[in-house]
Amino acid sequence: MIFSPQSFKMYSRTKIYCGCTSGMVCRFLSSAEVSTALRPFYFSVHPDLFGKYPEQRKINENSLQQLSALIEAQQSSKRISVPPLSFYLRQKDKPDGQFKLIKIQLNSNNVRETVVKVLNACDISTKYIDKIPDRPKVSNFSKAFSNRKHDYAYEQYEKEFDVGQIKRKVAEKKFSANIVEWVHANSRDAKNKYESAAATREQVQSLISNLCKTYGIKQVKYDSGWNMSHIRGALQSLDALASQHPNIMTNLEGRTIALGQFTGVSLDGDVFLNIMDVRNEWMSLIKKVSQEDSALVMIPNYEKALSSILRDIHIRRRKFMPKVSAYQYCSHLRQLITSIGDFYGRGSKFPAGVPESLQKYEIVIEPEAGPLMVSPTGQFITPSSCPAGELVAFIASHLDEATLLMTEYSINKHVEKALHKEVVKRFGLLDLRKDDSITPAYMISCCQRLLTRSEQLHVKLHGTVLFITHYYSVLSEGILCIPWNFQS
Repeated sequence: MIFSPQSFKMYSRTKIYCGCTSGMVCRFLSSAEVSTALRPFYFSVHPDLFGKYPEQRKINENSLQQLSALIEAQQSSKRISVPPLSFYLRQKDKPDGQFKLIKIQLNSNNVRETVVKVLNACDISTKYIDKIPDRPKVSNFSKAFSNRKHDYAYEQYEKEFDVGQIKRKVAEKKFSANIVEWVHANSRDAKNKYESAAATREQVQSLISNLCKTYGIKQVKYDSGWNMSHIRGALQSLDALASQHPNIMTNLEGRTIALGQFTGVSLDGDVFLNIMDVRNEWMSLIKKVSQEDSALVMIPNYEKALSSILRDIHIRRRKFMPKVSAYQYCSHLRQLITSIGDFYGRGSKFPAGVPESLQKYEIVIEPEAGPLMVSPTGQFITPSSCPAGELVAFIASHLDEATLLMTEYSINKHVEKALHKEVVKRFGLLDLRKDDSITPAYMISCCQRLLTRSEQLHVKLHGTVLFITHYYSVLSEGILCIPWNFQS
């Protein structure tokens, strides 16, 4: 079970400064700041980390809900009281099952004091939050209001003041100059290209609207990695095909068309058309699309069967898994089901100590050449050709790792959402996108470093589309691509 997202809602405020009862002007912490400050605390007390210990799990879950309610009230300038909150802490240097019990009395009406008290009670560093200014200087109030959090909000809270830190600061300055110099050198080119591609984007939208209106197509979408000129060309080809063979287009009524890297019906029921295929391949698929749909009906039964023989583990599909047709996916499921059936038929079974139910875990079945691994989001990833014995042993030995990664992902995705919103607003971006391979942890790291450079970059990035990936580039349609770890 992933803890409720509402319990990690960090309550952003539109007003940053308010009048406190003490007569001093104090500063609300932003959504991203509170989330970032409390991340190490969540990793110590998250209920999903106490699956084998229901009593400790329940206590932590109840206390987190009360802490969440308290922070929400404080951010809304409301007064509520909560009893002393008890938490069991996981400790890396202690054997499994030995936890530290702490009790925290929270009687402040200030969010900052609440966060600091929680961190102190758990012996977690407060360096990060200490660097966020508590109140603006009187003589510089307006500047502090408009440029709040600059150079404070996203400093790493674990740095030590030693020679190593000095070297890191020198390196950071060098890397900062690299990203700043690159953006300054390329932002104008990106804006010019984006403006030049306006006509192409309008043509693409016009073609999509016409296809949807004329043939009752529900939606037309395309992979963001394709050049807009290629998308336009593919749409023009599809429009020409539809004009020449209007009788077969009735098969696409109410369907979603996706221009991508294969031709076939996807696992979600979308009709994929490979941009690189000739029109005859598209026409062949459109004619028999209802036959392709038969595999979609079979998939839930295959997934249910596979789940039942793997102790009710959830069968999932990750966003950036290799694209396969529904027929191919059915074949992969059948292959793995047969292998596991043979495994049980030989008298083999799960190792002792593995829970009788694995329903809190997820597994993704991929093509035969895929990896056997735990994904950054905590999902088990297996190729359909993986021997059953190897798969069962892998699952049994990586349950703790999967739990920790699921927990981290459940926290990080909310932090990422808050940071995404803040970066778009701070820099005045037209859009902020990311490659499928950029995990929430990577995106958080990138956004934090971008925000520390807002004064140097906000003018140049204003009015651009920023794409977070693994390389620097300016795409032909004017999208600025930067690596998530741009400091290197």
